[in-house]
Amino acid sequence: MKNPFIFHEPEENNKFVLTSSKKEWKPEEKFKISRNLDENEEYIKKKFSLPENNDIIIRKIMLKGNRKGFAVFIDGMVSTDYVNSHIIETLLFIPLITDEDIKIKKEEIIDRFIAHSQAQAVEDPETVLEEINFGGCAVFIDGIDIAFSMDVRNWGHRSIDKPENEQTIYGPQEAYNEMLRNNSALVRKILKTEKLVCEGVKIGNVSKTRGVMMYIKDVTNENLVNEVRRRLEGINVDYIFAIEEVGTLVQDTKFSITNHILATERPDRTARYLADGRVALLLNGSPNALIFPTNAFELTHAASDAYMSSFFANTARVIRLIAMLLSVLLPGTYLATTLFHQEMIPTYLIYSISASRENVPFPSIVELILMDFSFEMIREAGLRMPGTIGSTLGIVGGLILGQAAVSAKIVSPIMIIIIAITGIGSFATSNYTLGWTYRILRLAFIVLGSCLGFYGIGIGVFIYSVYLASLNSFGIKFLSPLPGNNIKKIKKSIFIEPLWDKQYRPDYLKPEDKVKEAKISRSWIFNKADKDD
Repeated sequence: MKNPFIFHEPEENNKFVLTSSKKEWKPEEKFKISRNLDENEEYIKKKFSLPENNDIIIRKIMLKGNRKGFAVFIDGMVSTDYVNSHIIETLLFIPLITDEDIKIKKEEIIDRFIAHSQAQAVEDPETVLEEINFGGCAVFIDGIDIAFSMDVRNWGHRSIDKPENEQTIYGPQEAYNEMLRNNSALVRKILKTEKLVCEGVKIGNVSKTRGVMMYIKDVTNENLVNEVRRRLEGINVDYIFAIEEVGTLVQDTKFSITNHILATERPDRTARYLADGRVALLLNGSPNALIFPTNAFELTHAASDAYMSSFFANTARVIRLIAMLLSVLLPGTYLATTLFHQEMIPTYLIYSISASRENVPFPSIVELILMDFSFEMIREAGLRMPGTIGSTLGIVGGLILGQAAVSAKIVSPIMIIIIAITGIGSFATSNYTLGWTYRILRLAFIVLGSCLGFYGIGIGVFIYSVYLASLNSFGIKFLSPLPGNNIKKIKKSIFIEPLWDKQYRPDYLKPEDKVKEAKISRSWIFNKADKDD
C-alpha cells in the first residue's frame, strides 16, 4: 500500500470523456435524380451511411439489353416476397429499352410492367428517402431521371385486441393498434360512407411521422378542419414519437392541469364523435385517436354509456360524478370539518373520532397527506409491476399497510376509511388524464381545507370554476354549452338522451349539417297506427 503522505504523479488511464466532435455543419447541395445510375446509387449510399448501415439493402438488377437498375429497401420493414415477385421479377420482363424511346417507356413502366397496386413515379429525391424510411421500395433504372416507389411495408405489429383502458360489457370489443391503416380501416368499417375523409398529414421535420386527419365532409365545420390542419402544419419539431405529444403541441394553452383534448383507444367511440361533427387524428405507431374539440363534460363520459338504456347510463353517470367529487373534495372537507366546524358532526361521531385519534402523534393534515402519498405509491407501483403481481401488490399492500399503520397508532381508523373512499372514487374516473387532474386538485383542497375550512374549500371551487370557464378547445368554450340559459342543452351535455331523441348535433360545434336524425325516428309506431286505422 502506497504511503498516502507522499506525492505521486497521477498515472495515465484510458477513461473516456465525452467531448464535442467539432464537426462543422455544411448545408447539403440540392440533389436531383440523375440519368446516371452510379450517381443515384452514390447518393443513396451517402444518405443511408452505407456500408455502416447494414439493414439497408441495395439489390442490383440487370434488365434486357444490359440496362442496369437497382432496388433499395430496408430489411425487416418490407415484405421480401412482394419485392421478389411483384417488383424484381416483373422488371426482368421489361422489353429492351433503347435510349431513343426511353422518354416514352419510362411512363409505361408502372402502367404495364410493375405488378403492384401502390406504385408511383417520384421526381423528388427527398420523397424517395421518405418512402424508403416508411417501409417502401424504390427502384432506379439507368437512363431514367425518375425513381419508382412501391409500398411494400410489412413490419411487425400487434393484432387487433380488446380495449384495455375503456372496457365495456356491451358494444364492439376492438381497439386500435400501432398500424395507421389498420386504425383508419376500423373507423371506416363502422361509418361506411364515402363522405369520410382521411387526409394525410406528416408531423416532424426529420421523423415525418405519418397520420390521418379524419372528418365527415358536409357535416364537420370547414373552419374547424382548417384550424386543426393549420395547427398540425405549424408543429415545428424534429421528431414526433406518439400522438400524445401532438396533443400537447396543439392544445390552446401551454400549461394546464386539465386536458383539453380527448384521447380514445376505441374506433366505435371515434366514429360517434365524427358523426357529431368533430375531427379525429390518427398517428402511425400510436394506439389512440385524438378528438377535436372536446368539452369538460365529455371527459367524464364512459364508452359504455352509448350501449345502455338511457336510464341505466344516466344512473351510472350520476354514480361516477359523485365518485369524482368524493375523490377531490372528501379529504379536504374532512379536514375542514374536524378542524374548524366540529359543530356539524354528530356528538357520538365526534367522540368516536376523538377517541380514535387520541394516541396518534401527528396532526390531521400530516396524517392525511402521509396516507394519501402511501396510497399513490402503491397505485404507481401496481401499474409498473406485471399484471398478476401488480393486482396482488395493490390489494395486499393496501391491507397490510393500513392495518400496520393503525396498529402502530401512526394514523387513525377513520383516516383509513377516508383514503379508501377517495381511492375508490378516483378509480371511477373514465378518463386517465383526468385522474391526474383530480390528484392535483385533491392536494390543493387538502391545503385549503386545513387552513381556511369551508371558506377555503369554497374559494378553491370558485377559482377552479373560473379557470375552466376561461379555457377554450379549438374555438369552443371548454364548459360548452355553459354558460347559457338553455336547460335542455345543459341537461343533454351532462346526461345521455334516449336514442330516439337525438335529433340535432351539438350546436356549439357549428356543424354544416345540424340534423342528425329525423324528428320522428321511430316511424314504425305511426305506420302501425295507420294500418290499424
